Amino acid sequence: MKDTTQHLDMDARALSGALGAEVRGIDLASLDNPTFDQLHELLMEFGVLALHGQAHLTVPQLREFGMRWGDLDVHGFAGFGGFDDVLRVAANPENPLVAENWHTDASWKQVPPKYTVLLARQMPSVGGDTLFASQYKAYEDLSDAMKAFIEPLDARHDGRIIDPMFSKDSVIHPIVITHPETGRKALYVNANYTQSVVQLEPREGKALLEFLFAHCTRERYQARVRYEPGTLAIWDQRCMQHAAAADFLGARELHRIAVLGDAPPSR
Repeated sequence: MKDTTQHLDMDARALSGALGAEVRGIDLASLDNPTFDQLHELLMEFGVLALHGQAHLTVPQLREFGMRWGDLDVHGFAGFGGFDDVLRVAANPENPLVAENWHTDASWKQVPPKYTVLLARQMPSVGGDTLFASQYKAYEDLSDAMKAFIEPLDARHDGRIIDPMFSKDSVIHPIVITHPETGRKALYVNANYTQSVVQLEPREGKALLEFLFAHCTRERYQARVRYEPGTLAIWDQRCMQHAAAADFLGARELHRIAVLGDAPPSR
């Protein structure tokens, strides 16, 4: 992992030794191609970016930024601002967080989104961060014997427990995937949606998944984005898990878009 202060012609600093960088001093409403190329390079290396100072972005400008990365995904929940592909993510004491468990967005889809973007509109004075865990690091820390055991295995993902309106059937993805752009291997299981291991008996698969769920979110693989109003977080779903920290009082509102994946996760 490079020194982010020297990586780009902008104020960029690492979030932790495991993943992530925060960036100041750019305006996403007037993003030129060289700066976008730098952001793409930075995201490929660090997996998560927190781009501060974007409070002025309108919903159409947020969508324009997302479409620089690819076509936008429609999750299925009610849209926002007149767009089906924008979600309003809000929480308060009467409407608590629903995403505080570790997960990968919509891994229950045959082709899950490759990036998710959150733009903080209203944040509590303390707390309300998003935590991330590097699935590159989680894979790399496994023993060679464990890697050899799990790399041929596939897992069944099912979103009907959490998203019954939009997930109609289960899908199968490899337990270890290869990132199509970086070529690095990553674990691809999460406690929200991964239900079983195809090639193992139920008790065997349950034991393996329980180990992997605990392993892949260890603190040593984590960083957190500490939002300010106007912070835009973008992360790579192909190598990161995330969880919302329910450690705040007051209101928390963000606008969310996601970018369609190019193909199913693969070895």
